[in-house]
Amino acid sequence: MDKQGFDELKTTGKLPSPSGVALRIMELCRKDDVGVPELAKVVQADPALTGRLVKFANSAMAGPRRPVVAIADAIRVLGMNTVRQLALGFSVLGQHRAGACPGFDYNVFWSRSLASAIGANALCLRTRAAAADEAFTCGLLLRIGSLALASLYPEGYGDVLANNASTPDRLLEYERKQLSTDHLEITAALLEEWMLPRVFVNAVYHHEAPQEAQYPDGSRESILCNVMQLSAAIGLFCTASDPERRQMLPDMVFGAARIGIDAEALSMLMDQVVIEWQEWGKILEVRTTEIAPFHTIAESARDGESADRAPTLTLVNSGAERSAGSVGAGATPGTNVPGVVSATIASNAPDSLRVLVVDDDATILHIVSRLLQDQGHQITTARDGQEALRVAMREHPQLIVCDWMMPEMDGVTLCRALRETQEGRHIYFLLLTGLEKEEHLVEAFDAGVDDFVSKPVSAKVLLARLRAGQRVIRLQQEAARDSQSLRRFATELAVANRRLRQAALTDPLTGLPNRRYAMERLEQEWSAATRNQRTFTVMMVDIDRFRSVNDAFGHDAGDQVLRQVAMALRKAARSEDVICRLGGEEFLVISPDTPLPAAIRLAERLRQAVCSAPSHPGASATPMSVSIGVAERSPTMLKPDDLMKSADEVLFHAQRLGGNRIQAAGQGVVRTAPISSGTGTGAPGRI
Repeated sequence: MDKQGFDELKTTGKLPSPSGVALRIMELCRKDDVGVPELAKVVQADPALTGRLVKFANSAMAGPRRPVVAIADAIRVLGMNTVRQLALGFSVLGQHRAGACPGFDYNVFWSRSLASAIGANALCLRTRAAAADEAFTCGLLLRIGSLALASLYPEGYGDVLANNASTPDRLLEYERKQLSTDHLEITAALLEEWMLPRVFVNAVYHHEAPQEAQYPDGSRESILCNVMQLSAAIGLFCTASDPERRQMLPDMVFGAARIGIDAEALSMLMDQVVIEWQEWGKILEVRTTEIAPFHTIAESARDGESADRAPTLTLVNSGAERSAGSVGAGATPGTNVPGVVSATIASNAPDSLRVLVVDDDATILHIVSRLLQDQGHQITTARDGQEALRVAMREHPQLIVCDWMMPEMDGVTLCRALRETQEGRHIYFLLLTGLEKEEHLVEAFDAGVDDFVSKPVSAKVLLARLRAGQRVIRLQQEAARDSQSLRRFATELAVANRRLRQAALTDPLTGLPNRRYAMERLEQEWSAATRNQRTFTVMMVDIDRFRSVNDAFGHDAGDQVLRQVAMALRKAARSEDVICRLGGEEFLVISPDTPLPAAIRLAERLRQAVCSAPSHPGASATPMSVSIGVAERSPTMLKPDDLMKSADEVLFHAQRLGGNRIQAAGQGVVRTAPISSGTGTGAPGRI
């Protein structure tokens, strides 16, 4: 994804982003003179993050070392770079646990991401492909682009998931078709925005199809790409059903073998990953699954038998467990039942509401609950304010009927706490009170109470006040639907604009970026190279004797040649190279961070690829070849046009020498390939 397109998405404010504390940590870690005490002070502003970093420093994932207690010691043990990345990952997880996209399971997403993170950590500890603690963060954010799409386009992405999630390739294809981008592009853009190392960004971008990255076998990039692919499979394995796990085994064993891990070692690694996944699930309040030992699943797969234990997905240590004394539908709520109880009545009434009734008096709780239940409302009850706050955050009631005077947390304090949350701002709050003095009522309404009913409670008055609340809630729902329609329209408009912009920057004949895009990208690379003191090169590529093809065989044959050359250049180039068609038979190749010798080798590969490309059947007597002019940015060049002009001049010189050559600025002819009748690598093919 180009920078301008990503900046457009950022302006929506809907992309996943870290918390303020995490952003401050990332900002401090950029400085060369920041010390551990200063960083520790910032981390301590977030108690949850402090505990998680100390836990990570003491975990097996950080390696064996003496126990860590203080956050400053944890920072010294992990290193500032690791703290920055872990703060980023933990913060994004904490900030984006839920959303509005139908069909996107946020709980399963984070459970799968956590398992991938622990898997990436374990695999890097074993393969030494990269720092294991950095791999943990990358594994956690491996599919953050999917979460981003669910946040940016909740309705549209829900449709994509519902109809096209059968295979990764199909999902990517439909994402691009419907949204003009895909989850891999956005993931890579976000990781780059958050300054993760480039080697990880590339590995994450290519992890679904490592072979397409064309990294040399055995290289660090290739190993890390395969590590990320196996990490993704581990995440999917942990959150899948037992039959799905057994089907995944062969691919996982094969994936492990690609990075030098045999089946026995994989079995031991997976069992350890599951243990750590369940432990971290408790810390991060992420759902985990009970899974049989890996060798048991493998034996079950071989024998064709069912696994001994079915997975049970449970929310652990979340503070949201129901009391063992809970009662179901049809029981009498509030009678001799401590803690939280619920009784849900199915109702088809159009005005049925989700109501939370809160009172420490069991008799009043029973009377009010039964009265509202008889009206067809769905009732949940709580016995004090603290329990009610937990239930409200979990159940999202539309209306709360609450007593004022209660132990632990009174009704007004509960209302004030709810109004400080995003979910609690829209709940209609009805207070039951025996306090009717003016100062008491002012205090209640200042805290956010919507209405009150005096005690002793009159059923007629309560139901009348409830109907008033229903009207307000109905208006809120209508406003929400209107807002949703506007958001959907804005989303469709944004997608249409992206498609128009993509069309405006694409050459329709070859599918390559066009001249306008080339000039914009050249300006961007020039600015980045100037700012960071980096080098980059450009190549001007021209098809030899192209005019004779048009004259002899017609423009249809010429168009076919242009498409063949474009395809050959695209396949032979590296993933970081940008290939554009300038017009006619001219192409431009932009190679960031590439010195001249490496660019010359790349140019030779491009030249050979064109010579070896399939021939056009109607023009078999004419050889197909290209001339390439290569120029590297130098301090004497003042603007991008100087670099283009330098490459263009040496291209002209190569063509005057007969074509099928590479000429580098400031050097002699560095590659001369005489035109011959043969085909294959290094020799010109036939048009």
